[in-house]
Amino acid sequence: MIAVRRIRQISALLRPPSGVGYRTFSHQGLAPSPQTVQIAAAEREAYQRDGVVHLPGAFSEDWVTYLREAFQQGMEKPGKYAEFIGKETTWETLFETTRNDVQMFQDQVFYAEATERVPAWQPLLHSHAAQLIAELMGSAAVSFFYLHAILKRGGCEQAIPWHQDLPYWKVDGRQIGSVWIALDDMPLAAWGLFRPQHFVDHSSYTGREDLPLLPDVDGLLQTGRANALAFEVKAGDALCFDARIVHGSLGNPEVVQEHRRIALRFGGDDATYCDREGETAIPTPEIDATHGLRHGDALTCEAFPRVWP
Repeated sequence: MIAVRRIRQISALLRPPSGVGYRTFSHQGLAPSPQTVQIAAAEREAYQRDGVVHLPGAFSEDWVTYLREAFQQGMEKPGKYAEFIGKETTWETLFETTRNDVQMFQDQVFYAEATERVPAWQPLLHSHAAQLIAELMGSAAVSFFYLHAILKRGGCEQAIPWHQDLPYWKVDGRQIGSVWIALDDMPLAAWGLFRPQHFVDHSSYTGREDLPLLPDVDGLLQTGRANALAFEVKAGDALCFDARIVHGSLGNPEVVQEHRRIALRFGGDDATYCDREGETAIPTPEIDATHGLRHGDALTCEAFPRVWP
């Protein structure tokens, strides 16, 4: 089994830089009703075997239109830890505030924030996404952990490096999964997913230096010692994947086309709060100080409520 050292992300915790404007969000349409999406036995088997499954058309055109507007609202009301990433941003220049060309945006939204800061996200948290991941994980119920919104502008060179999600989070269990929703068509060249031979083990995450380095994924792929899964996705498609799987994405090679995606994170029946002693990113310190959970407690609480059934 392998565990993963936390990867330094090349990003900056910035507000939109001077000279960069965003379209004003002026219309909040009514959210569509949850869809009925049948999960086939082969899809359940693929999720359990590979840790990932592609669900074409999981979200209708109406849902995509609604979610694009919600995404815009989220960009105009970014959270404290939202990241506006410029072309020249590096780890060494992380806290410089002058940026002229934002290439990438990321934000994390927790349940209370979705009510107070970006209410347009709320219908999505109670949509059919929760049922999809519950069925794939084999969980009787699921709790909402948080929402991750990502934008890569046309021509963006920023890649999201190979990583596993679980070491970043104060949560543990074998039923922790994401529903990743494409809001734009994305070619194979913009998305890659690595299927490891092993998932991360469940040893304590006690800091970057206490875990083995991530293997040379690209080298493993080039020499045929590992297999990769990659998907060409259309707007409305969903990728559902286990929090332990190694994954990453390239930049956006389409110069005139933005790539927007949303990842909903859920915990199943066995998900527990894990008070890791090392460096973690999720929950944010503010949420971590208020949820009231102790190490080993079931994840479901007011901050991470059950959303299905």
